[in-house]
Amino acid sequence: MRSRILVLTLLLATACSTSQEMTVTQDGLDLREEARDDAAVVEKLALGTRVKVHDAPFWVNSDWHRIDTKGGKRWTKLEGLAPYPLRGETRFVRLVEVPVHATRDPNGRVTESLKLGDEIQLLAEEPAGDAEYHGVIRGGSLRGYVDEFGLAKEKPLTASLLASSSEFLKKGDFGRAKQLAEAAFEMAEKTGRSGALVEAITTAETDPASLKDELINFTEKAASEAPPSKGSLGYVIAYRAPVREGADERDDILTMLPADAAVNVLNIQGQWAQVELVAKRTPWMAVELGDLAKVSAGETAALSPAQRSGRSRGFMTLSALQSKHSSATEHLAKVKALAQDEHAEQRLELLKRALTIAEPKEVPAVAPALIDEAFQQQRYRLAVAAAVRLVEEGHGTAQKPRGSGWKIETVTSIYGCSGSPLESQIEQVDFEPTGDISKPSGSVCALVTGLSSPCDVCLSDLSEYDAEERQHVLRNKVAVDGALTNHEDVITNYLKATSRLEDAFPRPSRMKVTVRAASGSPPGRLFVFELPLEVERYESQLGVKPLFREARVSEVALPESAADGRWEYWMSTLQWEDSAHGAIFSSDPKSAWKSVHEFARALAAKPKELLTRNEAAGVVYSLHISEACGRCPNRRK
Repeated sequence: MRSRILVLTLLLATACSTSQEMTVTQDGLDLREEARDDAAVVEKLALGTRVKVHDAPFWVNSDWHRIDTKGGKRWTKLEGLAPYPLRGETRFVRLVEVPVHATRDPNGRVTESLKLGDEIQLLAEEPAGDAEYHGVIRGGSLRGYVDEFGLAKEKPLTASLLASSSEFLKKGDFGRAKQLAEAAFEMAEKTGRSGALVEAITTAETDPASLKDELINFTEKAASEAPPSKGSLGYVIAYRAPVREGADERDDILTMLPADAAVNVLNIQGQWAQVELVAKRTPWMAVELGDLAKVSAGETAALSPAQRSGRSRGFMTLSALQSKHSSATEHLAKVKALAQDEHAEQRLELLKRALTIAEPKEVPAVAPALIDEAFQQQRYRLAVAAAVRLVEEGHGTAQKPRGSGWKIETVTSIYGCSGSPLESQIEQVDFEPTGDISKPSGSVCALVTGLSSPCDVCLSDLSEYDAEERQHVLRNKVAVDGALTNHEDVITNYLKATSRLEDAFPRPSRMKVTVRAASGSPPGRLFVFELPLEVERYESQLGVKPLFREARVSEVALPESAADGRWEYWMSTLQWEDSAHGAIFSSDPKSAWKSVHEFARALAAKPKELLTRNEAAGVVYSLHISEACGRCPNRRK
């Protein structure tokens, strides 16, 4: 009788047990052999697995539930399980690819990837983990956890992706801005202007300085005030404005003034203004263009006190000046008053000028406005350049160290210039003997990379050492002729290529020295130098011998005092195959020459070490040593 009751009870319990379909919500859910915590784990279920979960019979703790697998009956608790199908708020993937992690951790195992435009739902209740990572549901199952940055509430479109990219640029976050730009480019099937945005952000990550030209190419169209009158102060409108010797475009340029530089207007002659420089308000472009090539070899050319003071009067076009110094904030107010459609070009010009003259505290307001305007006109390089300025001032994800005091910042050796160097921009040219070199438009100077003379032909394997003559003697005439013929082809190709280069960028070669000025007087007089070198190519170690008899040292004019800013000096140099150009602060010509000697000795002692640097013992330099590709190790006895 009792056995019958027990059987009926079991049948009743089995008949009354319930089950439901569920999905696994944690990576590697443990299944145990028996319904107790210390039972052996015999299986694990992967995240997102769909299973049928049965209630436990009455004699088993209700916390446990049964899952039937191919291996038999398994037991687990409901932690890590949720009713299928899961439901949540809808989201869309807005990046080209978003990795799905098995846990709520950016370092967790990646289980799959979501693609641009995929529709998913969010898990309503998140387990512990990184707050920026959210569970994503597809097909009713939890697929894993993704960074919320990759998701959007609305289905992504090219326009919305570009708008989001601009918002991250305004925060100085190039990484996320680039991801959104790449998604926009993908959404547009890799056509249209969004590709230019990706390219510009890539440039900002690798060579941000090359984007500077986008900000500085504004002209007199950026005027916000009327021209000045005689006897008043005038302020330069454009980024670069020439001061000439006379009231004629054909007259020589004395200097170039930066935007907002102040001048005294002495007189007005038609479209020209005779001006006098206000020294403390003109710190940026050279007061004079020197010529190092005219300095006698082996000597130091010093300036007289009158020469050091420089020329302070000249002529400017009246349209290059305005009567009032307008702050960046005032520029921004004027832009907001201009209708966007009717004055698009002027708005951009004003915003570029505003960002150029902006004080650090004004940059966070001006840069985002320029980014918005540039996006409106699809001027993406300009937008990214504005974001670079934002980051440089410490308002983005990177910080800019701000220097103090006078400093020689750079010495650059330049191949040649088309037009006046003071009006030129520097353009990098990758030199290849078999490549095409296009002729530039406007005033441009070439910073040539990869330019070195053809290799010396190595004949050591075709020679024997003659003890009587104490030198190597060539024996195999046929082989020597063949080697020389091949070398002749190299020289011919090199000459043809350099001829094209010279046609595009006429000589003479030049050096540019950039000096950072600080408030007050400079630490000494400024000297620049050219040091020709003789390179030994047939030794096992690189040998460099300074040619002191051909060295040139020249003083160039510094302002007696200045405000914070930057000055540039340009010097014509000679075309030496191997040379060093440099700049130093020194008390007098004798001390300057001594510093050059010490630098030269250090260079001779450790040429490879100095090749990897650009400053040594107060000397800032640019070093050019042609490749020693003709070494002949068997040439010695």
